[in-house]
Amino acid sequence: MSTGSTTNPHHNAVPSHDASTVIALHTHNCVKLTNINYPAWRVQINALLVGYDLIGFVNGTKPCLATTADTYTTWCRQDQLILHAIISFVDPIMHLKERLSRFSKGSKTMMQYLHDIKSMADELALINAPLDDVDLVIHVLNGLGSDYREIAAAVRAREHPLGFEELHDLLNDFDSYLQRDVPSSEPSSVITAHPTQKQRSFPGKQRGHPTSNDGNYGNSKRPVCQYCEKPGHTAKNCFKINPPRRGGQGSARQAHMASRSVPSDWIVDSGATHHITNDLGSLQLTTPYYGDEHVVVGDGSSLPITHTGLEDKGASAQRSS
Repeated sequence: MSTGSTTNPHHNAVPSHDASTVIALHTHNCVKLTNINYPAWRVQINALLVGYDLIGFVNGTKPCLATTADTYTTWCRQDQLILHAIISFVDPIMHLKERLSRFSKGSKTMMQYLHDIKSMADELALINAPLDDVDLVIHVLNGLGSDYREIAAAVRAREHPLGFEELHDLLNDFDSYLQRDVPSSEPSSVITAHPTQKQRSFPGKQRGHPTSNDGNYGNSKRPVCQYCEKPGHTAKNCFKINPPRRGGQGSARQAHMASRSVPSDWIVDSGATHHITNDLGSLQLTTPYYGDEHVVVGDGSSLPITHTGLEDKGASAQRSS
């Protein structure tokens, strides 16, 4: 280990530090800090700093008390030289991994954030300490802000983890979505019927219960997925991020979605002034519905409304027979 002073680099004696002296520490012969040698490393660097009367910069006993611009500049120069020496005492692999674990997106663009993380991973690969894709993806997700909480949770919940390239495309698409205004909810699969003046019940095995008698089936807004922009779910449960598993037993949510896709000729008779059906052919004089009301069913889930209209008596009579 060699040391020197910027005021007299060829002097062999240990310089006595004062406010006007800046000491440079040369660390090319020092033991580098790794994940297994911290006690020995600490003894080494502590002895060096005590010997040059610089330990106060590290433990806080020598704060900046400068009264002039020159003394303040000198103190800052010495402080930065000590910081540089400590970083030089650290093994490059450990230093890069530490940087990677603390790296966050902050105000950077998504493209810049992903580029910086990939650059650090490439540096680790060059010094024979490559990261696998799973570790790299975890570092990326850990550095995202709260705006990306939903999509990060969805990626973590996948049965098969994403690779970095797939995550790169997914996050850039999601970031592009966040830059736009959130669109209004899209209409979906439930149609409401305004009965004619003669009230009648629709036959059917299922019965629902409206939330009010004025046609409002719930006033709370339905969630809109931040990724696919479809209403009724969030990015955490988006089927574009977490596609249904093929083969074997699917989840309860997947089974529920599959059962809804099967055509059926049923009409819900709620016994109220408004009724619902999943068959547009059951209505006449239909009108597209663009409001945000929805229908809450027995299991607590909600169904959006796409059209309103009047009862088609012919279709109802045919089902009654």
